Amino acid sequence: MLSQRKEMKTKGLLSTAASIAATAMVIRTIANDFIPAEITNYFSMRLRSLSHRFSSQLTIVIDEFRGHVVNQVFEAADAYLGTKTATPSIQRVKVGKTDKDNNLSLSMDRGGTLVDVYENVEMKWKLVCSQVPSHNHGDVNSSQRSEVRHYELSFHKRNKDLVIDSYLPYILERAKLMREENKSIKLHTVVYGRWDDDEVIFKHPMTFNSLAMDWELKRAVMEDLEMFTNGEEYYKRVGKAWKRGYLLYGPPGTGKSSLIAAMANHLKYDIYDLDLTDVRNNSDLRFLLLSISSRSILVVEDIDCSIELENRESEAEAHSNQGDNQITLSGLLNVIDGLWSCCGEERIIIFTTNHKNRLDPALVRPGRMDMHVHMSYCNASVFKQLAFNYFGIRDHGVFEQIEKLLEEVNVSPAEVAGELLKKNNNSNAEAAFQGLLKFLHEKGNYSVNVVTN
Repeated sequence: MLSQRKEMKTKGLLSTAASIAATAMVIRTIANDFIPAEITNYFSMRLRSLSHRFSSQLTIVIDEFRGHVVNQVFEAADAYLGTKTATPSIQRVKVGKTDKDNNLSLSMDRGGTLVDVYENVEMKWKLVCSQVPSHNHGDVNSSQRSEVRHYELSFHKRNKDLVIDSYLPYILERAKLMREENKSIKLHTVVYGRWDDDEVIFKHPMTFNSLAMDWELKRAVMEDLEMFTNGEEYYKRVGKAWKRGYLLYGPPGTGKSSLIAAMANHLKYDIYDLDLTDVRNNSDLRFLLLSISSRSILVVEDIDCSIELENRESEAEAHSNQGDNQITLSGLLNVIDGLWSCCGEERIIIFTTNHKNRLDPALVRPGRMDMHVHMSYCNASVFKQLAFNYFGIRDHGVFEQIEKLLEEVNVSPAEVAGELLKKNNNSNAEAAFQGLLKFLHEKGNYSVNVVTN
């Protein structure tokens, strides 16, 4: 009897619930059909506003675009949250890679949620995606995309200052470091008076670890680069543009181009290779300088050979004879050290030459070319680096003879590398060193008296 009553009561509750649900659906249908959407949206917004008033949570909305420009905070959050995708709170992850990236890129998928912890405070992230109607032309970015995205960052209201003053700046800094680590170095050249729009990925493998260069000189260059990259506040304090000039000079084949490649790979700076013969006049040269990005290296190789830079005393006459299709020394000096040189930050300018004495002193003085690096003939430390690069050998019985000959014979590192390359595997190291001994004897016109190990 008791069980029958419970069964009847349960059926009654279910029937009542079904009636309420059906009534709600009818009311919703009537509301959708007869009540204007504006009124419905108004009451929905009021209800949400009322609930938010009594909520302890605060939500920050981070749109993907600010007008027509990409929102840097969104980009930073997207990169930062990609490193947090292993957390249990996220179920779907997007993976991608482009030619410009060195590593795989991970990011949240649409609708995904993720909980991050910063200074013992939980930060809840949600990626919200909205479809864009095809007739929407109000936002250029929206009309060209099938959806618009934004992140919602929710946290307790009492942590608002922590989020604004510390958490978001931390994400921006972390994302900047991640971009630098994942950055592919690009090589730019001049085409029709402008930097080529087609990006060429710089894949030169040279690093300071493998660079065959006098050890003391290499260390001095690396220390100078370190001081430069960390010197933003110093340059501001002394009132100088944040730039640094390096003059690489010495005989052909001594590693000037290899040093440039090692510097670019070490700093992860893009390279702008400027052939002055491709530039018509000082105005075009100035435009090219303004088009160079910060954190980059401007390279002018063989500056003494590329064009005839008239000295300042004879410039006026030379300019009148050649029209405006000529870069003058004054024009070049103004670009690298004048008012225009401050239009950009953290830039390195490198000139190379085989003949330093041919350059105008005004071009290579401190403030323009701050560090002069003499790339000389092969010596003992350079040879040992080459031997290790090619054969993984740091010592050998014939090294003493080779090093002694290198003190007496002027031979470039490129020539030594060429001899070692003839026998380019470990089993032929002995033959390669004997061949190099023979080469050095012949180049120095010594009698060949090779001593084997």
